[in-house]
Amino acid sequence: MLTRYDIILIAGLLVVAIVGLSVVRFRTGGTSEVVISVDGEEAIRVPLSEDHLFSVDGTLGKTEIEIKDKRVRVVDSPCKRKICVQSGWIDRPYQTIICVPNRVVINLQSSKDRDELDGVTE
Repeated sequence: MLTRYDIILIAGLLVVAIVGLSVVRFRTGGTSEVVISVDGEEAIRVPLSEDHLFSVDGTLGKTEIEIKDKRVRVVDSPCKRKICVQSGWIDRPYQTIICVPNRVVINLQSSKDRDELDGVTE
């Protein structure tokens, strides 16, 4: 049986969760860029708002990538298990598709974070 304090606690947790999600959504808003790296080196940087269909050369062969309707996916890859193809569409900053055998990484980044300093080490 729920007491009055249980209901207050649940309501408080819901408010905190909603505010937290709103802050995260606001923080990751803005335009996004698709950053494609091959073997650890950045190969392509394209705005997510521009529709494209292109391929990049990985260690096993060509990986076909599609950007459409402000989302990105791997259409085809020479790897055996095709996990990157099965990942489907991604559309929010900080989401990633990785083809480990072909060493291709597709990362969505918020363009407003490009100029911010992530960290400093000495």
